[in-house]
Amino acid sequence: MQSFIKLLFVLLAFAVAPLGLFAADTTPTKKVAVKLSTALWPAAPAPAAPGAVAGVTGGTLVVFGGDHAAAEAQVLTLITDANAARWQTVPAPFVRAWSAVAQTADQMIVIGGIEAGQVSAAVDIVRWIEGKLVRTALPPLPVPLAGAGAGVISGKDGEKLYVFGGLKSPDAKAAETTLWVLDLKKPDAGWAAGTPLPGAGRFLPIIGAQNGALQVLGGREVRSLPDGSTAYAPTAENWLYNPTPPEGTNTRGWISRSALPQAVAGGVAVSSGQAHLLILGGDTMSVVGKPWALALDGVAQPALIYNVITDAWVDSKVPLAGAGVGAVRRAEGEVLVFGGAGAQAVTQVLINRNVRVLSWMDYGVIACYMIFISGIGVYFSRRNTSSANFSLGNREVKWWAAGISMYATGASAISFVAIPALAFRSNMVYLFPLVMMVPSYFICAYGIYPLLRRMEITSTYEYMERRFNRPLRLIASAQAILMQTFGRAAIVLLLPSLAISAVTGMNVFASVAIMGVLTTAYTAIGGFAAVIWTDVFQGFMKMAALILMICVCIYALPGGFGEFVQIGKTYHKFDFALLTWDVTVPAVWVMLLGTLIATTVTAAGDQPNIQRVFSAPVKEVRRVTAMSIVCGIMIGVIVNFLGIAIFAYFHAHPENFDPTSQNDKIVPLFATQALPPGITGIVLAAIFASAMATVSSAMNSVATMFTEDFYIRRYPQATDRQRLRTLRATCYVTGALGTGTALLLASLDLKSIMVAWNQIIALLGGGIVGLYSLGMFTKRANGKGAICGAVASVLMTSCVKAFTNLHWATYTPLAVVTCIGVGYAASLFWARDQRDLTGLTVFTPRINKS
Repeated sequence: MQSFIKLLFVLLAFAVAPLGLFAADTTPTKKVAVKLSTALWPAAPAPAAPGAVAGVTGGTLVVFGGDHAAAEAQVLTLITDANAARWQTVPAPFVRAWSAVAQTADQMIVIGGIEAGQVSAAVDIVRWIEGKLVRTALPPLPVPLAGAGAGVISGKDGEKLYVFGGLKSPDAKAAETTLWVLDLKKPDAGWAAGTPLPGAGRFLPIIGAQNGALQVLGGREVRSLPDGSTAYAPTAENWLYNPTPPEGTNTRGWISRSALPQAVAGGVAVSSGQAHLLILGGDTMSVVGKPWALALDGVAQPALIYNVITDAWVDSKVPLAGAGVGAVRRAEGEVLVFGGAGAQAVTQVLINRNVRVLSWMDYGVIACYMIFISGIGVYFSRRNTSSANFSLGNREVKWWAAGISMYATGASAISFVAIPALAFRSNMVYLFPLVMMVPSYFICAYGIYPLLRRMEITSTYEYMERRFNRPLRLIASAQAILMQTFGRAAIVLLLPSLAISAVTGMNVFASVAIMGVLTTAYTAIGGFAAVIWTDVFQGFMKMAALILMICVCIYALPGGFGEFVQIGKTYHKFDFALLTWDVTVPAVWVMLLGTLIATTVTAAGDQPNIQRVFSAPVKEVRRVTAMSIVCGIMIGVIVNFLGIAIFAYFHAHPENFDPTSQNDKIVPLFATQALPPGITGIVLAAIFASAMATVSSAMNSVATMFTEDFYIRRYPQATDRQRLRTLRATCYVTGALGTGTALLLASLDLKSIMVAWNQIIALLGGGIVGLYSLGMFTKRANGKGAICGAVASVLMTSCVKAFTNLHWATYTPLAVVTCIGVGYAASLFWARDQRDLTGLTVFTPRINKS
């Protein structure tokens, strides 16, 4: 049987990849399109004046000001029944023309403009409160500006208002290049000057805030003519301003990007999804003699879609008239455009989503995978006659199977989807640190793993009791059980289901339920052997699916592999190390240190991982480690290259990228947009396989920890048959709780839940790693000192997250170093522990090293 399975895996790995040469589909399943409608909301009773202010506040559309405008504002409350909505006139808070407007969630910020013939430096927040427009003054600009652009970026360091460009006076000989910044959380600190634009200044630019950066598109430049007069011409230039380094880089400031398809000024940019800007309206008159001249009767400009990550444009072919427009995105998803010079209508803009319904072939492939996995569980159920077999396969698992299972368990559906997404929006800085897996092999294979394996323990937390004390074992084990059940199992079941649902329409609850029920069944019935062999199959399946997608990406590029390399070079996707001491970015030394910790001591405290080591014979521990390291490096290289390959694909085929999508869904998005029926099913089945491999390991490890750390302690005289029943029952309970939690999370705000979950991991994970480090690599540390170190690591991580801008990659190293330093120092205040440390530290090995 095992020989047959091995042969099947080899054939799968080498036969599936070439299918990519025939699977590429370079045409989109559904062209991205923008729909316009003016029938939803009533038109304004009077056209907006040129240079009017337009925005939204308190659920109300607001238009006021402009050239020769009355001291009144037109407002339209966005009530549920659009047919009952009516415009009304209220007093305007002020009357200015050609002001910049920055839109936040519930208020509009009006910056500068022309008031009473003079250029103003005033900055005001305008809110709709109880039927009135209320004005709140902010610190004025350092210089007066008219025709500037503005945007708001929210980040870890607060919410900041950016103002760029404009004219200091109506007859200015040059437009401004200065970028002004105001911290809206601390407005009294005043304005700060940012880095000036390297190119020519401009006014009436289109400003968009997306992906933590400011996009400055188009605008008008001031040009001096030979006769001494001044002219104003639109530009197609596109500049990106990064206030903080994008993920994977240490680059701040201005970067030149792909130009607009046509020079334009006075339009508006609205964010869509996590990577797109929708460019609406604008004026394209080539040269004008007056700065504020607009072609009110000119040709309408097509709505454009721009991907800020792949730097690619899509022309929607749908025209939208109006310069100086305002726009707001509603919770329902559509964009309302209004307030353009001379315009009266409120235009509803809808973006079609690229969602492909799976074919019967896709569902057939997924069903075959599920049936095969179930068959493995049933096959091994006959061999589960003891608790030792259920937990560790009688410690007779083949070394290569244990190593592959170790890799498959760690390479969850989150990493299957998230790591390519990270490389997609950054580069290869997260791949290079994998070189540390080479020294980690020697540390694990010759130090940590043999030390733990020779103890003949089943739960890794038994080491805590032998080295320190019983309370530490119980606390660590209980924490691990809760995190594996309600955290790891639930999140790993949910996230791939959400990603697949977003691009296929597959029901999230059905996906979670099917995976949860099936995984629970084969894990509880088949035990550790079923987990190992399903992991092996799933590991090869994941590898094959990833290689398949890379082949498709490169084959689908017009220039093939050469274009892939060229795109990678142009956008610095092959950059692999940040040589800097700046700890707010993923500096190479931080990444190397974090990877070394993650692949050594961290693995010792992870029951699903170390259980593979415990399951193999002592003499095979080094081989298990080697297989795991080789597979880990291979999968790391493949997933990172996949992210870059998908970047190249969507750069060449931007029309296939769903403008409403989130960045972490690019793998299933690519699978549905570029792969034909059947092949898509293979990739989606591989994503399911990634989730199920991790969840099955979590269930088996929770059953093992509960039985070894709690049940046997409460019932020391329990028979082996009773222990086996407890193991199976715990699997069922863990599966039910994990699946139930995933179903509950599916109905809640996942974003806030994920943030909270990541904070818990950062707070608690470093302490456990520090405890194992204290135990294995010191002889003086004792139980009381270890508890002090663990508490100190939690406090340190909390302070770093709350009060610094350090990169997240620094959290675990800081927590570990704090735990070791404080734990060791605190141990000195208590008497040396008199327990026998033979076989418990790397300095006190057992004499018999067989």
